[in-house]
Formats: sequence, C-alpha cells, structure tokens
Amino acid sequence: MKRLVGLLLICSLMLSFVGCSGSSGDYDSKIYYVNTDKTSITGVDYKFTSSQVQGKIKEAIEMLKKDTDNIDYITTIPAGLELKRWTLNDGNLELFFVGDYDSLDTYTEILVRAAIVKTLIQIDKVRSVSFYVNNAPLVDSTGETIGAMTADTFIEDFGQETDSLLSTELTLYFASADGMSVVPENRRVYYSRNVSVEKIVMEQLLKGPDNSKLLSALPTGTKLNSISVSENGVCIVNFDATFETAVTGITENVTLYSIVNSLTELDSIKQVQILVNGETPRLSNVETDLSTAISRNDNIINFTSLDEEDSFIEEDDYVSEDEETPLEEEIVQE
Repeated sequence: MKRLVGLLLICSLMLSFVGCSGSSGDYDSKIYYVNTDKTSITGVDYKFTSSQVQGKIKEAIEMLKKDTDNIDYITTIPAGLELKRWTLNDGNLELFFVGDYDSLDTYTEILVRAAIVKTLIQIDKVRSVSFYVNNAPLVDSTGETIGAMTADTFIEDFGQETDSLLSTELTLYFASADGMSVVPENRRVYYSRNVSVEKIVMEQLLKGPDNSKLLSALPTGTKLNSISVSENGVCIVNFDATFETAVTGITENVTLYSIVNSLTELDSIKQVQILVNGETPRLSNVETDLSTAISRNDNIINFTSLDEEDSFIEEDDYVSEDEETPLEEEIVQE
C-alpha cells in the first residue's frame, strides 16, 4: 500500500509542477523546491554562475539545501538529511546521504527525490542520478533498489487516472555508435495501468537513449499510429510513413531489431509485425521478410561494455587553494 501511495503521488506531483514567472532569457535552468503544503514541487528559474560541470553541481546542491524566503516552497534537502559527497561517473551522478532518510514519509520522500533529480539532470554531462543512504543504495518499500533515475523516471503526463500507476524496468535496444548492432539499455519508468506496456516501450524508444554513446535507431519524427498484441503473442506496430526514412549511419537491420528485440523483452510478446500506415514497410536493405511477424535476433546484440568516459570525482575537486580541508565538509554544514 505504501508503494502504491508513492506511485500515486508521482502522478499528482508531475501534473502540478509550477514554474516561476520571469524573463526566461535571463535563466538557463530551474532549481526545484518542495511546496510548503508538500503536495508538489516548484521549479524556480535560475542562472548558474559557474560554467564548469563540477561547479554547477556544487552550486545546485547548495541551492537545494538553502533555506528559502518564499512562503510557497521550502528547502528541498530537509534538516536531518545531509549530502556528504558526490561522484560523477560516466554520466551517472551518485549522491551519498547520511541521516535518518527512512523518517521521511512517503509523500515527502518522493517530492525530495523528484526535486533533486529534476534539478541536477539539467546539468551538462549529468545523464542520471543515483541515491545512496548511509553508504547503501536507496531502496523502495519492497526492498528493491531504485537505481539510476533520469528525466524519464518521472513521466509528467499520466492523464486523469491517478489510481492505477505502475512501475517497471524496461530493457531497450538502441544503435551502437557504428550503427551496426544494437546495445541494451535499462530504464525504470512509471506509467498508468490504462496504457499498455508495449506502448510505453515504443514511446521510450522514440525518445532515444540516455547514454550519449548510443544512437536512436528510429528516424527522427516517426509517429506511432497504433500498437496491439494478438492472443498468440504477436505485437503489431503501425508507424506513419516517416518510419521508411533512412537513418544516416545506421543499418535498416539495426532499426528493425531495435524495435523487435525491445518488444520481445516483454513476456507477452513472442514476435513483432511492423506496418507503415497499415501496409508492409518498404525497407530495401533488410535481411528479413517484413510481410510476416519477425522473431527476436540475439546475434545483432552487442554486449561489449561501453568504454568508460572521463569521470569527475567530487572528493578530489573539493579542496580549497587556501586550506587542505575538503570543501565537501562545507556542503553539509549550515
């Protein structure tokens, strides 16, 4: 029940985001704060003074823990919870908290988490955010690790049905950098029970990968006309004509199996039939008969680990030129 309440809150939270008024030309980001009534969060226009990634992260953290003078919203990081340090590794920003995190009620916890993620994910090089509490990964009420969160973790439009939210972890396949294979990427999303999970898969594929080393295999602007699953496990995906546009640097086989392999990760789907405006698509450079349902192709999957990017480690950066004391201590002190 507690987990369900939490999921319901995410819906109402995202439907009630409020932006501060002002000249948008003067700002490049928003800092998200928890509303005073603890029912939603507010995005306040903000312009970073630092031009460096590390500086922006430190600046955003300071703003998230700073007391506000506004009666409508309060400090995001509550008293009793301290952010001791952070590391940025391959685009994932790891935040290490200490304190009684479990004392936060379900509503407040989700508000705090959403506000922090929504704030930090705007910073260049930050593609996901992970929480650690007392050196252990953050878990939900069932004991499951929440893991890395992205902008897509908190889907903003759930419609009017607020009593049937679900969450799931998807395995999506995007194009490798050379466009010759597909690479799996895991993504946790929240969605309405009224929306089929196969539609969620396609919507997430169309949004593209979180990892900057991967490429979207679908033509830009492709629209999903319809999607359904037959009783014998065939998923029928019907695109508009944009789907037949070639994607530069990516083979049509990769485009095809980005879809097929992502959908067949679902237990209910055994094969995929792809259509364009209800007809067989015209793709000339594929090795598969598109007039029939297509089975999964594991041979095109590239399981090779992606090369690690340069990492920023906050502990190394947080040293003043005037003193040897790590500046991370200044983060947690009022």
